[in-house]
Amino acid sequence: MNRQKELQVIEERQLTSVMNETRWKRLGRAVSEVLKYAPPYQIKFLGEATLFPSESLSEYEVLWAEWGEIWVESSLQSIEWIRLRPKVLIDKGAIVDPDVCDMTDELISILKKERISFVQGKETIQIFGYVRDTGIFEPKRDA
Repeated sequence: MNRQKELQVIEERQLTSVMNETRWKRLGRAVSEVLKYAPPYQIKFLGEATLFPSESLSEYEVLWAEWGEIWVESSLQSIEWIRLRPKVLIDKGAIVDPDVCDMTDELISILKKERISFVQGKETIQIFGYVRDTGIFEPKRDA
């Protein structure tokens, strides 16, 4: 999608940018420098109906080369959101069960250090490039 169409989507949906290319690149670099494994991810691009790289969010680690390509080849200003799975399965072979590596604390530490707003779900952390309402970042209060 070209930038003009993206701007039209932003206007029609009344979205506000909460990230920029510099912050996305800092996030990508910090994750690759701090985390032991590349977290599985899904990206929603502005105006696109399908998620990248697939509709299902893997539980297994991603290759660092694939992680690095996001921050170089993708149009960072087009990322509506990215969803990360901080608990990853590490494949040890066909006979042995995979190990679980929980990088939740490290990932949250990166996000706080870089001052990147996020929403933590049960199994994922979602970082937004564009939002309609910044209230999604407010802590949920029990009624």
